[in-house]
Amino acid sequence: MVFGPSAPAISRSTIVHDPFDEEAFDEILPKAAGLRLLLAECEIPLAQQLAFDLFCSFYKYFVKLRSPAEIAPECRGHRDLLSRALELREHEKLRAFTRLKPAETALATELVLDALLEEMKRTPPAAEDTGAAEEARDSSSESARGVTTQRLREVMKDAREDLQSVTELVAAWSSGPGQETRLPAELKLRLMRDVVRNPRLRMIALLFGRYRRLGLRERTLPAMRASQEVVDFIQGGDVARALAGELSSFAMEEREDLFYAKVVTHSLLIYELWRREEEPRAVYLCIDNSGSMAGEKEVWAKASALALAHLALAEDRPVEVVLFGDAADPLRVVSMRPEDNVSTRLEKLLDVASYFLGGGTDFVKPLSHVLDALEMGHHTGSDLLFVSDGLCPIPEDFVRRFREAKARYDLRMTSVLIGEEPLALGEISDTVHRLDEALQAGEALAAHFASAFLERGHEPLHATRAPLRPGRGTPLLFDHFLPTNDES
Repeated sequence: MVFGPSAPAISRSTIVHDPFDEEAFDEILPKAAGLRLLLAECEIPLAQQLAFDLFCSFYKYFVKLRSPAEIAPECRGHRDLLSRALELREHEKLRAFTRLKPAETALATELVLDALLEEMKRTPPAAEDTGAAEEARDSSSESARGVTTQRLREVMKDAREDLQSVTELVAAWSSGPGQETRLPAELKLRLMRDVVRNPRLRMIALLFGRYRRLGLRERTLPAMRASQEVVDFIQGGDVARALAGELSSFAMEEREDLFYAKVVTHSLLIYELWRREEEPRAVYLCIDNSGSMAGEKEVWAKASALALAHLALAEDRPVEVVLFGDAADPLRVVSMRPEDNVSTRLEKLLDVASYFLGGGTDFVKPLSHVLDALEMGHHTGSDLLFVSDGLCPIPEDFVRRFREAKARYDLRMTSVLIGEEPLALGEISDTVHRLDEALQAGEALAAHFASAFLERGHEPLHATRAPLRPGRGTPLLFDHFLPTNDES
């Protein structure tokens, strides 16, 4: 019989975990097609165990390493790798997007594991003086030791940037706060992975988040137009609209009962408000998809347009994105409505971001589509953003027709020309911006759209105001307490 403390249990996992962590990993793995495929094609032994350790280090609220004595010899290299990762600031920043979030954790695990496995293939096992008493170690574990801390820091940083941009994209295009979490995990992972694994979509997502934040900031700087206007004082029971003098009674113990009595009898003096009822202006975004737009120009145009569309939808304004090329190319029209559910919004978002035509440029076809949409819908009050880098002649008869339609339907047009002079578009546009090929002023212009393009033209189209007394152009304070003509 052996007395004394029992030997610690040996485990292949370097992170202290519980059955709930194992259940979370087993539940999300079948839905994470990218991570599952990566593990299936990997030839490095113990890759599955390394994936689980990474998953736990990102997912768990509190992360604790096992002691070296509790870890199987073939997995001690994983502990060295995880120990260095947990000390990095980049790892903690990445955990801000993955903690207790299975879908985000699965994507982060795939990104980090993919980079580490590639590094381990290039890194030969570290040569050490192994004695007879030293336990044998697996080559993959030794390769994990060979991953430098600097490379580990770069991997964590890249994964954090990718995850930050894609999670912001998904969250921003949700209909309401927190609604992105209601997406099925498999759909959410597929959408995020499609963006992260496509360099063009990844850059669009990154710029979209930046331009959206700039746009939100620009819209809070100017004083917003008031949606309600004080026109008189009346008697009522709405405490939120009560005058300060009435509220002072509530603060005085000897007059508190009088305040309650006025509330019950609806005899408080309160503000009478006139509410503006504005009809939302439709937004049309025409983006050039010709071959010359490929690269940074396409990324800027789509990121700016999507940020603008997001801000417009938040104001219950319908948005239609028109991707155009040559006259022979079909138009890709994506209609976005404020009532669209989250899945539909994200599918339309990816459609706009991923679609690209190539070829030539024709201005008449997309502009004709906008005019047809206005004529069919009989919608008065719309805003049009037109982005291109090409030159295209516009027939005089179409220019005349377009100008007439602009006046008839109150269409406001803003054009952005990249690297070219606004010759033809200058004749039909209200505002023209010119960017150089390097897009040096692109960020400032994207932020400017939020405060200038969307704010413009918000006028009350229909509103009802209480009838004024005869002979009065504007109501006077306490006008309703004055005797009427019949009483005098």
